[in-house]
Amino acid sequence: MSSAVRLPLELRQFLQLPGPQSLIVRGPPGSGKTTLGLALLEASAGQRILVTNRVAATELSREFPWLGANGSSTIQVVDSSDRGPSLHGIANAVADASLVHEPNSDERERLIEFLRLPPPVQEAWSRLSADSPSTVVVDSWDALVEHFLGRSTPRPEQPLDRAELERVLLHWMGRSPAHLVLVLETDQQSQLDYLVNGVVVTRREMVNDRLERWLHLPKLRGIRIANASYPYTVEGARFQCIEPLRAYAEIRHGDADPEPDALPGFIWPGSRSFAEAFGRLAIGRMTLIEIEDDVPDYVVQHMLTPAKVHAVRNGGRVLVIPSPGLSPDEIWGPVESARPPGHLAESFRVLDVSGQLERALKGGKKDRIASLIPIKALPTPSPGQDPDDNEITRWLRGGVTGGHPGLLTMYGAGLESLAATMKLPLTSEAAAGLPAAIQNTLGTGLHLIAVGRADTPLFRPIKSLATIHLRLLNRQGRVLVYGLKPWTTGFVLAEPSNAGPYDLLRIV
Repeated sequence: MSSAVRLPLELRQFLQLPGPQSLIVRGPPGSGKTTLGLALLEASAGQRILVTNRVAATELSREFPWLGANGSSTIQVVDSSDRGPSLHGIANAVADASLVHEPNSDERERLIEFLRLPPPVQEAWSRLSADSPSTVVVDSWDALVEHFLGRSTPRPEQPLDRAELERVLLHWMGRSPAHLVLVLETDQQSQLDYLVNGVVVTRREMVNDRLERWLHLPKLRGIRIANASYPYTVEGARFQCIEPLRAYAEIRHGDADPEPDALPGFIWPGSRSFAEAFGRLAIGRMTLIEIEDDVPDYVVQHMLTPAKVHAVRNGGRVLVIPSPGLSPDEIWGPVESARPPGHLAESFRVLDVSGQLERALKGGKKDRIASLIPIKALPTPSPGQDPDDNEITRWLRGGVTGGHPGLLTMYGAGLESLAATMKLPLTSEAAAGLPAAIQNTLGTGLHLIAVGRADTPLFRPIKSLATIHLRLLNRQGRVLVYGLKPWTTGFVLAEPSNAGPYDLLRIV
């Protein structure tokens, strides 16, 4: 499971380096550069100043309401969006004008260099402490340069172009222990990529008709870049990036979210994020989850566990046909705490598809052993007998009879392993008969969750039966969730921000 953080670890470490440090953020319009710039300010120590050129301070307050809540005294705003001169910067320059009367002095050279900077930068620098950490974000440097050079008339003996202006800026910045962040409106490389200490690139892409946002870290001097790419979202006008997946043992396993209200004909999925994104689980229907080959089984299991916990806790019956790749801890895990000790098998059963689980549980927890259905215990229907009339099916339907609808969760890999163990060929004829068998099972008042690799032949015939159809993709160690039915924007699966089981962060 991934975790959502405001900034990547590498950028947080970069902000902690002693100044002076310089960083550029570049990317196409609408890729979240301003939001990232504000997140960098929010995470910085000492004085924090935003020089804004494209967006007025009043508009920033509307677009980023949390900025005011953060305290107007902590993030200072130099608003140059109206293109007017900086009176504060000019006043400071005039106050030091007497230094010009000292020919060849260091002070005179410093003043000349300072006066060559754009007035908003002069103003920002006039507010900084000479010996305290600080961070200045200029959004955008392109707009400021265009305005400044377009209006200035440099003397022939002292020509000033963009390259020279940027050299002067970085040289002046070296006089203060500050972090300077320049937001660029183009995603093209320039001389600044070589001059600055760090480069951040933002991307806004359409993949499978859905928006994806990616942050790339091609350069951060003094920082070990463990992960060069991060997906991110700017939902709620806040920058959040997603760290890579962690091992199952490192995941914070949250409990199921409580059901807000009982809705007849539906089972609560155990996750508020799931219900808000895709709806509840309709009784007599099925959910189909297609996963790419490199999506770990334990991640899918973590998504499904809250629904099982809710059903077991409320007296329903849950039967699991697991993937052979799942361990006992991943299968039973949090479900064990949903029932008193010694009573788990009353509501939760696991079919051993290959015989591996029975061997793994020898001498283990009694509740797990009691709830395991060994492969040798599978019923073999007699000629003419209804294949659905057996002890397992009657147990599963028993919860429905008691007014507590249950869940049947099956992995395609588990069915394939079961068929191979029992020497039953999964022919095209067998796959074609799967929809009828599923409809017959669902007609008893259950909900089926089927999990399989994308485009597996076994599940092709049942796609039309699904009322919820999801697709899970692994993108550079993060799991993205797309709703195909109902159609939704993309989400990133992340650890919960509270006590819930997991979060689905919408990519906006």
